[in-house]
Amino acid sequence: VVLTSSTAERAGLKIDESDYRTPVLTANGRTLAAPVRLAELAIGPIRQSEVRALVAKPGALQDNLLGMTFLERLQSYRVEGDQLILRAP
Repeated sequence: VVLTSSTAERAGLKIDESDYRTPVLTANGRTLAAPVRLAELAIGPIRQSEVRALVAKPGALQDNLLGMTFLERLQSYRVEGDQLILRAP
């Protein structure tokens, strides 16, 4: 899971410049991200607690990314056409 810096700010996560210490490779090249733990992440009715995530440096990411730290906790997930189907545990 990777959050944009603006999403992290709206969620109340306080990120200092020194927190950006995890190297990541994006479509725009290499950058650093800040590791965080989300108390709760909800996608529709599916809620997961204590989800590991990263916060991208400002300007490094345009959209939030749903990743394996959330998906691996589900019973299943699949893509059908342009839809991601999530099945809660």
